[in-house]
Amino acid sequence: MNELTTTSGNPPVNVYDRINDPVSATAQLGEWIASSGMFGCTKVEQGHILALQCLAERKSPFDIKRTYHLIQGQISMRADAMLAGYRQRGGKVIWKQFDAKAAIATWKYDGNEVEISYTLDDAKQAGLWPAKAGTGWSKDPAAMLRARCISKAVRMLAPEVVMGVYTPEEVSDFSQPEKAPQHPMVRDWDAIAKLEKSFESREAEINALLVADRRITEGQTFRDLPDESLRRLASKPDLLLAKLPKVVVAQEAEVVE
Repeated sequence: MNELTTTSGNPPVNVYDRINDPVSATAQLGEWIASSGMFGCTKVEQGHILALQCLAERKSPFDIKRTYHLIQGQISMRADAMLAGYRQRGGKVIWKQFDAKAAIATWKYDGNEVEISYTLDDAKQAGLWPAKAGTGWSKDPAAMLRARCISKAVRMLAPEVVMGVYTPEEVSDFSQPEKAPQHPMVRDWDAIAKLEKSFESREAEINALLVADRRITEGQTFRDLPDESLRRLASKPDLLLAKLPKVVVAQEAEVVE
C-alpha cells in the first residue's frame, strides 16, 4: 500500500503505470469505493465514475476526496479546492467582506485585478433566497455566498482550475426541484419493514414503476413515499405487485417410476 502514499501535488508512485487492464481496474476500484461508502456513494455505478476520475487524474481516492464531492450523482469540486488550485497558479485574493449579506473580494490573476462579489441580492435574483428550510442557504448563508463568489471568480479568471465542474453548493441548488416535496421525512419504519419483505425480490421493478407513475423521482425508492402512502401500500402490497409482469418459474417435471 506504500505505492498509494502521496505528497502534496504528486500522483501515486507507479500505481497507475502498472495497470494492464484499465477497465477491470476501474470496475474493482469502483466497487471498493462504493462498498466503503466513501463520497456518500449509494450505487456501484457512482463508485465506477469516481474510479474513472482517479485514473484520469492519476490520484488515489483519498486525494480525489479532498478535491471532489459526489452530490446527487454529480461530481462537484469543493470551493476550497477551487481556491487552492487558483492560488497554486499564482492567483491572489483579498477579502473585503464575508458575512451573511455578501462575499466581496479583490482577485488578482495573470495581469488582471478585479473586484468580484456575490451578494444576497444576487441570490434573490437566482431564486435562492429567501432560503428554503433545511438547505445550506438557511443554515449558513455566509458560507454559501462565499462558495458562489469563489466559483464565479475562479471560473472567470482561471477556468483551467475548474474545467466546467461546479461546487457542491451549486450542484445542490441546480438539483433542487422547483417545488419541494410537501410530505415530511419518512418515519413509519414498521410500514417500510413490511414492504421490504413484500418487495424483496422485485424492489428494482417496484421502484421503476413508482418512478413511471411519478410518485417518486429517479434515484429514490419506495421508502421515500409519504408516511400515509407507505401505510396504504403496506396494507395491500399485492395491488402494486399485480402491476408487474408475471414471472414464470420453470419447474422440473417429477420423474415417475
